[in-house]
Amino acid sequence: MENTRIDWVQIDDADCLKFTFKDIFTHKEAMIASQEWKSSFQERVNNRFVVIFDAKAMKNYEPLARSVWQKTMTELKGQIESIWLVTDSKIIAAGAKIMSVFTSFNIKTVSAEENIILKKNSMAA
Repeated sequence: MENTRIDWVQIDDADCLKFTFKDIFTHKEAMIASQEWKSSFQERVNNRFVVIFDAKAMKNYEPLARSVWQKTMTELKGQIESIWLVTDSKIIAAGAKIMSVFTSFNIKTVSAEENIILKKNSMAA
C-alpha cells in the first residue's frame, strides 16, 4: 500500500494495531488495509486490542474508504478495546465522528500519539 502502513506497537504495555496514513486514503487502499486488519486480528482471535489511526499526514479520504472502514470496525467489534485517532485536521476528525455514530465506537481524538493514555489506573499516588 502506497499511503497506508500497519504496525503492531506497544503503548502503556498494551498491544496496539497502528495504521499510519498519508496523503489520500482511497477506497482501494481501504479494501487492502481492511483485509490486513482482519488477518492481523485473526492471528490473535481471543484478544482485544487498541486501534490507532495516525492521520497526521493524511490530507483527505474517499467516502467509500470511510464506508469500508466502518464495516471493518463493526465486523471486528469484539476484538477492539478502544480506537484512537491522531490528527490536527478538522475534516479527518469530522469523518471519525461520523464513523463513531455508525459503529457505536467512541473514537478518541488526540493531536499527538504521546497523548494516548491507556493505563486503567493513571492517577498518581
